[in-house]
Amino acid sequence: MLNTKISRQLYIISILKSKTNGFSKTEIMTMIEGKFKCLDDNFTYIDITFKRDIKDLRNDFGIDIKYNKKDNIYELDNLQIDDSRIDLLLNSFKIFTTFLNQNGLPEYILTEKRKPDGLEHFSIITEAINEKKYIEFEYLKFDTNLKEQKKVKPLVIMESKSRWYLIGTYENKEEIRAFGLDRISNLFSVNQKYNSKLSINTIKENYKDSFAMFTDGVVEKVLISLDVRDGNYINSYPIHPTQKCEFVTEKNRYFVALEIKISLDFIMELMSRAWSLEVIQPAHLRQQISNIFEEASIRNK
Repeated sequence: MLNTKISRQLYIISILKSKTNGFSKTEIMTMIEGKFKCLDDNFTYIDITFKRDIKDLRNDFGIDIKYNKKDNIYELDNLQIDDSRIDLLLNSFKIFTTFLNQNGLPEYILTEKRKPDGLEHFSIITEAINEKKYIEFEYLKFDTNLKEQKKVKPLVIMESKSRWYLIGTYENKEEIRAFGLDRISNLFSVNQKYNSKLSINTIKENYKDSFAMFTDGVVEKVLISLDVRDGNYINSYPIHPTQKCEFVTEKNRYFVALEIKISLDFIMELMSRAWSLEVIQPAHLRQQISNIFEEASIRNK
């Protein structure tokens, strides 16, 4: 049933994310009671339960719901509103509640069949992270098509381009490594504790200027041009947080500026818009893209 504590907590977050200047306690309680009464006529949301839910949100999710005494409203702070982990929770919750309301998966909801595997590893990895224990597994190298045995300090699970990755380090090194969960097999936790100097913020910083999982290179200013269709796609689903889009009416094109590390993943992303892409700067990226197109043209003649 949906009238569980976690369902109420996620619905509180969903309500507060929908309005930047918050809601009063009465408004929140009325909305939640109305939502859950549709499923259970006996459901009643009382004041003490609301207060407990607010407290448990801090303990269970690390999310502080702030009470603005002056305006008599509850609100999320801006940092939490922009937290992608909250979006992941809410999106999963919305899908789950839709299925429950339909008594199963409706025929008119069609899901993507081409999905990477590896989610079965979540529980072992998260347990090892919480207990700070090593894990071992076999890892398929795409460049050689061979499997290698790995022993890793698991630190973070990270999503990138609809794939999930384990972020960790080897036993006697602090260099950050990424392992696709879909390439891991024969995974098990080792009864051996580890210490790591790397914080979550350090790992975030490592990927801050990158697109996807490649982190090589230095940050550069990139300027590209796209037609209206491709520009609208990229404007609605930005390549990177630094992205700035401007539509120039006279040229009927979008101009997109980024500050990013030019990695293989980033180049592949640009090439997915090849039919309208023009790289304006830097010159070495323009030449690299041109060379790739020339070689592809020869192969496909």
